[in-house]
Amino acid sequence: MQECEKILGQIMREKEGAQNQLLDMDIWDWSQGVALYGIWKYYEQTGEQRLLDWLERWFEKQKGIGHRETINTMAPYLTLLLLYEATGRADYLEDCRKAAKWLLEELPRTELGGFTHLTMDSENRQQLWADTVFMAVLFLARLGFICGEERCRQEAQRQFLLHIAYLSDRSSGLWYHGWSFERMDNFAKARWARGNYWFTIAAAEALDFLPEGWVREWIEGAWKQQARSLLRLQDGLWHTLLDHPDSYLEVSGSCGILYGLMKGVRKGYLPAACAPALEEGAKLAFSHIGEDGVVTGVSYGTVVAKDLEYYKKVRLIPTGYGQNLMLLLLVEAKNWEREGLWK
Repeated sequence: MQECEKILGQIMREKEGAQNQLLDMDIWDWSQGVALYGIWKYYEQTGEQRLLDWLERWFEKQKGIGHRETINTMAPYLTLLLLYEATGRADYLEDCRKAAKWLLEELPRTELGGFTHLTMDSENRQQLWADTVFMAVLFLARLGFICGEERCRQEAQRQFLLHIAYLSDRSSGLWYHGWSFERMDNFAKARWARGNYWFTIAAAEALDFLPEGWVREWIEGAWKQQARSLLRLQDGLWHTLLDHPDSYLEVSGSCGILYGLMKGVRKGYLPAACAPALEEGAKLAFSHIGEDGVVTGVSYGTVVAKDLEYYKKVRLIPTGYGQNLMLLLLVEAKNWEREGLWK
């Protein structure tokens, strides 16, 4: 798909060729982690050795740079784990085990043992964020269930359930951006598009390997409840505050939502009747890919805020995660084409 190559051209280019540091891949952080996962998905689809080679070179280069562990810096380990599964390289698995050990033993916890959303900039004491389920819990779950790490398996299930309990709105299944055990509330109760898609994606991916049982059923049920509300709120794309039509339509959040829901349709978890609206949304998202491969309509990085107006005023600017989520969506659209779902 020509659009995939355009997006890859921006993601895989050398640092000095990036338009701004927000498109820089020479960093070990969450945005780059999403990019690595998108490249891995494209590699799975195409089997192109250049993509596998590029991923291995990226991780090799990062070994010489180093990074501080946070929730967000867990994101690249998901792709490193997949590389281990593909190559059998013991050093990849060892690095993943070290990261998991940090999560299990050193990361600060909230009340009830939740993963505090520790970032480079802030401790976010006693806070659960929706972002964590993709950044850290999905990696931990895969390490547990695919590689047989029992502590990881049990902890990942616990974290999925805790985050569902405190971030999922009981009346709609939509996710709030965050929860504070100090405030004992969901801050502004923002049903933020990008915050929602972290669970939309993470659950869709986890269902590929979670075994039958009540935990899987709980995650799948919460995901389907969220999906029903997301489909009701679709306005071609999705507004940055999902249930506030006066907030702008936002592309990165829409790409993440579309990826998870389209995969759900393809896998048979969601009804085929959803397909036309999702295809329409994907085509609208693709219209935001410029001739140079830069994705527009993406909101800047966003903290958990105490008022809804904050979310409405976040500026739009090309970012790495905008590129990366678009790549994931393009890969899923290609899967739809192959299975005859794309009309």
